[in-house]
Amino acid sequence: MVAKIRSAFSVAMTEYVKWITNPRIIIVGILLIFIWTLAISPLQERALNYGESLNIFEPFIATGNSGILVMLIPSVYLILLSDYPVISRNTMLIISRTGRAPFFIGHLIFIAMTIVTYLGVLLLFSCIITGGTVSAEWSDVVTKYESVFPAEAGNFTSQLLPSNLYNQIPMTSALFHTTVLLALYLYLIVMIIYLFKMLHLRSAGLYTAVSVIAIGTATCSLNIPIMWAFPMANTIIWLHYTEILREPIYPIWCTYLYFGVLCTAITVANIIVARKMSLSNTDPEEE
Repeated sequence: MVAKIRSAFSVAMTEYVKWITNPRIIIVGILLIFIWTLAISPLQERALNYGESLNIFEPFIATGNSGILVMLIPSVYLILLSDYPVISRNTMLIISRTGRAPFFIGHLIFIAMTIVTYLGVLLLFSCIITGGTVSAEWSDVVTKYESVFPAEAGNFTSQLLPSNLYNQIPMTSALFHTTVLLALYLYLIVMIIYLFKMLHLRSAGLYTAVSVIAIGTATCSLNIPIMWAFPMANTIIWLHYTEILREPIYPIWCTYLYFGVLCTAITVANIIVARKMSLSNTDPEEE
């Protein structure tokens, strides 16, 4: 058992080092520029106008509740993980030495490490660049700005942290839900890629993952009920609540049930395919 655990962590660390040193990781820097432009800078301008500081966590919450950024975040992650898992002759040799279970578990650990790293960078960047105060409460910049500057009500910046969010749930809950739901969204996307890749249908996996993101974005933009069938709407917290009344449009527990069922199903499907995958069948693209 100890040997299998060591093998799993060895697989995870090997893949993680390759992932973190891949030149493709530079695309995260481009995403950070978008986050700065679309979320952090507009909120900082509000803070400057209001004369008080933001809560350092508010721009990250805004990032995870912006339709544009919630489209970009999984898209960039999809690009970063699009080559994984590599199914080559060398991979089959590793599987034959470590065993299927340690190899698969190692990749699950690797996925968890990438998600934590990816979201950790976004959170840390937002906090450092914002440079506001640390508090468990929403700042007055968010909750009272429109009452002081009513002419700016309803503009783009107001939609970053709408009243549907700060009127309905505490800031700490918003931070928790934003982080966890983004992580579940990323996990679902990458496991779709893994499933099709082990079936040697890499292109089909990428098309499926892109379609999930694209259709989710389109249905959210149209605000039609079918949007709840896709992860994007479930990830954006403020969509779950009405603007004033404390009545959810779509209960948050339903979202966790949604992700729980889908993530469990896709994980089980990956386990089944991993067990049946032939060690003599490799992907020609990886040779």
